[in-house]
Amino acid sequence: MTASAGAWYRVGKVNVTNGNQSVVGVDTNWQSDVIAIAIGDFFTLDAKTWYEVIAVNSDTSITLDRGFEGSTGTNKTYAIVRNTSGTILTRIAGQVSVQFNQKQLFLDELRTWLNSDNASEELTDSHGLKQSLKTPLQMVRDHDNKLAELDAIHPYPWAMRKVEFEARRAANNEKFAASGFVHKGRHHISGDADGPEQVIGEGLYTALAETNLLRIGRDNSSTTSLNYGESKEALPVLNIAGVLTKIKNLSENNITLRSSIKLPPSEDGTRTYDSNTGVSVKHATPEIAFASETDTNKVVTTRVDMWGFEFFLREINDSDPFVYDKGLIQSRSTNINGVATVEDNVRPITYFAWYEGDETSRGKGVNWQTASEAQRSVIASDPENNIYFDDATGKFYQWGSRGRSFAGAGQEGWSSIESHSELDLAYSTNSPVKRVIPQGGLDSVSLQLGGGSYYFRGYDYAFPSNVPAGLSLGIFTVGHNSGQTMPEVVGVGGHCHFYVCSTINRLNKGAFHPSFNPHGTARFKNEVNNGGSFWASPSILPPHSILECFSMGTDGVAGKEPTLNSGSVLGGSISYSGRPDGKYYDAIYASGYGGVCRDMRYSAWGLTTEDFMDADLKIKRGDYRGLERMPTTLVTRAIDPEFIGAFNTIRLPVLSERDWEVGDTLHVEASDGLFHQATITGVDTSNDYRVSFTPTITTGNRPATPLVIHQNLSRTVMGDEMLILAVVGHPANILDCSDLAEGWEGTWVAEIPDGTLKDFPLRHRFSSSVLKVVYSDNGGDLWSGSTTSADATTNGLETSLPANALRLWYYNAVTNLTKPVDNQEIHKGLSGIGKLFSSSYYAPTWGGDLGYSLTGELLKGTLSTDIYRHYSLDTIGIRPTGELDKSTTERLSTHPELTLSSTYQSSGFKALNYNVVKGQQGFINYAYTELKYDVDWGDDRKIHIANNQATMLDTNGNTVKVGTAQIVEPLGWIKNDK
Repeated sequence: MTASAGAWYRVGKVNVTNGNQSVVGVDTNWQSDVIAIAIGDFFTLDAKTWYEVIAVNSDTSITLDRGFEGSTGTNKTYAIVRNTSGTILTRIAGQVSVQFNQKQLFLDELRTWLNSDNASEELTDSHGLKQSLKTPLQMVRDHDNKLAELDAIHPYPWAMRKVEFEARRAANNEKFAASGFVHKGRHHISGDADGPEQVIGEGLYTALAETNLLRIGRDNSSTTSLNYGESKEALPVLNIAGVLTKIKNLSENNITLRSSIKLPPSEDGTRTYDSNTGVSVKHATPEIAFASETDTNKVVTTRVDMWGFEFFLREINDSDPFVYDKGLIQSRSTNINGVATVEDNVRPITYFAWYEGDETSRGKGVNWQTASEAQRSVIASDPENNIYFDDATGKFYQWGSRGRSFAGAGQEGWSSIESHSELDLAYSTNSPVKRVIPQGGLDSVSLQLGGGSYYFRGYDYAFPSNVPAGLSLGIFTVGHNSGQTMPEVVGVGGHCHFYVCSTINRLNKGAFHPSFNPHGTARFKNEVNNGGSFWASPSILPPHSILECFSMGTDGVAGKEPTLNSGSVLGGSISYSGRPDGKYYDAIYASGYGGVCRDMRYSAWGLTTEDFMDADLKIKRGDYRGLERMPTTLVTRAIDPEFIGAFNTIRLPVLSERDWEVGDTLHVEASDGLFHQATITGVDTSNDYRVSFTPTITTGNRPATPLVIHQNLSRTVMGDEMLILAVVGHPANILDCSDLAEGWEGTWVAEIPDGTLKDFPLRHRFSSSVLKVVYSDNGGDLWSGSTTSADATTNGLETSLPANALRLWYYNAVTNLTKPVDNQEIHKGLSGIGKLFSSSYYAPTWGGDLGYSLTGELLKGTLSTDIYRHYSLDTIGIRPTGELDKSTTERLSTHPELTLSSTYQSSGFKALNYNVVKGQQGFINYAYTELKYDVDWGDDRKIHIANNQATMLDTNGNTVKVGTAQIVEPLGWIKNDK
């Protein structure tokens, strides 16, 4: 304790020895106390005998003026009466001295404490008591040890944990209706330095000046006027099984952050595909390829490609150490969240390939194993990179994605690309099976299309127990054959999925010819210039086979092969197209030949009633992408007449290349010289081809060997718009023309020239009135070219042509918006029924395209008033099972009287839209009736219901078409909230 400032000092005890002047203090503080003991003070044990202090030696030692006279003893109580030390000046001086000493002691002890490597050091407090304190170095050691202990339990605190990542996935799966596009992104139209573009759909557009490319997304924030579209986000965002992935700088690095879709090169006439064995062979020359053809083995000259995204979960480790921006392994981003990227040379180039043989798509990323803690932290802290740490395994994982594109194996379309089925993702699901082979984390796959132990299966398939089933609508999930085990390198935990985006029909490198090679692009060689000439030019020798569109053949005749590099967008000084539409084989277009067929980038969001309503209006104003198989036409002669008279059967020569199918259209010659339209009702191949048709031809009876024009649908599918070749001429002249005798992709104009002024109707509704014309008046021995214009109101041409005329009219036509279906249950009952729509106006913005698609008849109304209208129904008939009622006339739905214009005696239509669901996807159905004006429109104000298409009599006795049709492409997914 500290001594008081009073007259007596009694701190501690003393030991004294008889006769000795020295006194020893016990727990005393004589020298260091606030007011120290001083010479001249008085010492006593009993207040009777007094001694003078003549020296203060230390806190525990003083000297008396004489030897101690009492008995020797220890721990004696004592008192020192202040004499000298009790003065004011002495007290002040003592206090100053003590404070100085204490401060110096503290500083010395503090210096020792700060620099000590010991676990602790003593420090004296203001009361003079010593306290043991942990040294700073020990504190650091303790902190480091504690962090090490924490890391052992919860390492990398900056990283997202698996449990949080899975919670986010679960939340996304709850939020969205299916896997698909959360945002489709913005697009560009034209004007970039890399050439013009065409828009396919929101966020997806072409790159016409570059080869085999599509583009997706665009974020030119510095010039927002160059970003087009309604998407809330400029860059596409995909939800795949609850994992959100932003598509940015995929396969390129550009200031607009856009991404590129790479497609396989076009066919050059050297590859064959055997539909019986599934074997595809690349031959050295076209001559060898065509020489190897059989009934099932054919040279591939047209095909349908498919592209999409493969998503898979991968472990980040020493053998696969890179992480990529947004998980895109083909990313060309120069940095990830500010951390510079480098080429990933750890994985082989096949790991990054878009398609088999692609060696240009190596991705850039950051080596996770060599990255600093700070670099790892900034990358992993961004949830858009889809990286998480699994405490159970002690490893990092990233959800990766790879763009993949596939060349169609043969000349057919893809048989199974709808994910909401139990079928495989495949070019062909029948034997031989040609499935898409999963790659995931594998360096490569030997075949991108084949049988394989592993494949992608649709949503409804019951997967083996070690494969995650039912993850999400909208995607294919990897499966495997019985007895196989899922390799983790394909996808950790079986997580490897595929999302189909679109299909594209491709042009080839051969020379264009309307009959032999309608998918060709090049010009033929000639003797005049290096640019070559069109197929109809008199400066070339005409080809006589498809082989001569790819090679000069064994006869060595010049002029029967394509001009080198013509038909290519990168052909340089001879970058000429031999096609009437000017297209090139290595450019990808928005529609038609060489263009996108199906745009399957469905939204991940569940469809709402407003979505159905908006889509219905877009369909009625012509803003919806249609889909249609190209028609083909062949002129031939029937053989061996069985009788003369009324007939409904003909026998045809064997034509192995021709498919005669029930439902195809025929124009059959009768003895009156007219060609009567009929529909095939049966095909018997036991004796050549015995084809039956309806209706029976009674007018004119049967000539000995009647000419027959057969029109059916080809393998070629067109999206949105298609180039139609309409051939005008007498069938006998066509059959005698070597350029047309093998048939063509297109139609025949069922009006025969005879030198008089006639209206020649075009079979398809054109989207541009400008027609390119190739014409001949000498049976095709000499062709010339020109352009002309069609009449938008009649959808045809009024002109006079000589009887021996041959005309090839090329025009762009809209594809069908709908297809025939059965009457179906209405989604959400009464709330899923729209309004009755009627129109007789020719323009697409007033229902012209929809009317043509439903009825096959062209609207020709031109008045600007009362051309189209919506009507609320007066009564609605719905069966208990949810369909529109058709059981009795009295139960049909009814509507007010129509008020259509009636100055042009032509067709109109009325259609009731209603919403349906198929495979959890939303569609719009139309219950329609054709209208014919005859004094009035002959309408009974009822909604007639028929499956597919049928006919009925209107109130004027006219036969009109009635049916049910459905839009060709689903609007998206219905969220199952039940």
